[in-house]
Amino acid sequence: MSIIHVQHIEASCRARFASLIDMSDVTTKDNEQKDNQFLSRALAAFAVAAVSKTDDVTAAKAVVDEYQDDGIDAFFFDSGEHVAYLVQSKWIKDGTSSPDLGSILKFIQGINHFLENKVTMLGPKLQSKSSDIQDALADSQARFVLVVVYTGKPPLSAEVSAPLTQLLADLNDVTDSVSLQVLKQKELHDIVEEGAMGASVDLTVMLNEFGKVTDPYLAYYGQVDISDFASWAKYGDRLYHKNIRSFKGSTEVNDAIVATIKDAPEKFLYFNNGITLLCAEIDKKPLGGKSKTSGVFDCKGASVINGAQTVGSILTVIGNPSSIHAPARVMVRLISLENCPPDFAFDVTRAANTQNRIEKRDFAALDPEQTRLRNELLLSLGKEYVFRTGDQPPAQDKGCVLDEATVALACAQSDVTHAVNAKQAVGRFYEDINKAPYTILFNSSLTAIKLWRAVEVLRSVDMALKDQIKQREGREKLCAIHGNRVLLHLVFRELSPTIFDAIDISAEIQKIPVFTGKFLDKMAGEIAKYSPPSYVGNVFKNITKCKAIVAAIA
Repeated sequence: MSIIHVQHIEASCRARFASLIDMSDVTTKDNEQKDNQFLSRALAAFAVAAVSKTDDVTAAKAVVDEYQDDGIDAFFFDSGEHVAYLVQSKWIKDGTSSPDLGSILKFIQGINHFLENKVTMLGPKLQSKSSDIQDALADSQARFVLVVVYTGKPPLSAEVSAPLTQLLADLNDVTDSVSLQVLKQKELHDIVEEGAMGASVDLTVMLNEFGKVTDPYLAYYGQVDISDFASWAKYGDRLYHKNIRSFKGSTEVNDAIVATIKDAPEKFLYFNNGITLLCAEIDKKPLGGKSKTSGVFDCKGASVINGAQTVGSILTVIGNPSSIHAPARVMVRLISLENCPPDFAFDVTRAANTQNRIEKRDFAALDPEQTRLRNELLLSLGKEYVFRTGDQPPAQDKGCVLDEATVALACAQSDVTHAVNAKQAVGRFYEDINKAPYTILFNSSLTAIKLWRAVEVLRSVDMALKDQIKQREGREKLCAIHGNRVLLHLVFRELSPTIFDAIDISAEIQKIPVFTGKFLDKMAGEIAKYSPPSYVGNVFKNITKCKAIVAAIA
């Protein structure tokens, strides 16, 4: 069936990308060779569309395949989701082989050049996307997905897999910022087949302890056993076709959902926000009669419009039955679109995904110390301090906000660990306002003037770094971007400790540009010693490595 599956994939590539792929640089007169190049590029676009859930036009524009492409055939940075996709594609006409070692080694070389910000060593087409490359490399939350796509049936050989496995081990550190996704013939054909089936999703849902709403629109709500979701898996991403996003895989939030199902299934109903489905039609089956203990509902044209990450995480867990230790339930809403206004589906999707979100920082608003600091800062220095979500942030010369103060105070601590945590995720400081690390930064001994002085130093370092970033290239530039919080920590150590209580710190502030350049040189020198090279963004998320860098410099 190998050749038939390849033909199905080929037909899909031609139908979707025939008018979208740029072939203007292909000069060969050999029609067969030119067609193979088109199919290889179309396959790269196919992969981008599949893994990033973007549209075909955007996916086609991501193709950078050319004679001097440094092994990278497509690049797409999804800034909203903080994910960069790097693709190598191989069109294997007979579908009987897999990529060779030479092709993969060239791909690995291109990836290293990309992650080390050696833009001039990339292919000309990829260089033209320099702005997107810089955005991806400068994004501290960015993840990089390496995609190897080919129409062959065999898996990657052990010889080919080994250097890819080693690359991931070298690049990843505390967090798995770089991952690999392999799309071979089976995965490609599954995508083609799924597309041919159409978008309609028809589900049978059993609601336990259910209720009903009839006015103004029909809806049901109740509890669903997570084991019942097994029948949903066959629909894949079509489950979310009306949602603003699909399942994002392993993320901090999704990993927490999985952990709750595994470790505390009896609490899952209480800890999770639940799932909302929009349905073209809902029909309650007569099974169970008038009893509200349980009811079975046929949901036609169903789509998960809120709770996609919950559904995906549940499917991840039940895909491995050995990880389920006890039954768990989740709240589910079924909303019928029958007799609803034309825009209702859009309105409810938007509202369900934007209203009443509570961020970790919102818990800090409950701390009396924040109110005290706000009042003291206003009375002592005439500065505004905003720590509640929704309040208007002040102009920079008029005050500061909670997150900025948190980062500044974290980097001012004697232990660089706090600076690293501020770089990784400032939200960690707000997880529990009754214990460290939050209480190390915010406590009764923190004065308003110390908070403001810390913010002033942070702003001065950030301004100096902007100038340094303009002057630097390659890994040095990435050090300035990703090492900004460790560098701020080093500057705080160099400045006089009296700045936190001083009335005038202008003399100390004037020293900051010199300190910034000096420490940036030293940091870049320490990172240059790493062999094999590490992705710079990961170095500054690694507490052990950052402590070693600070110890070597200070």
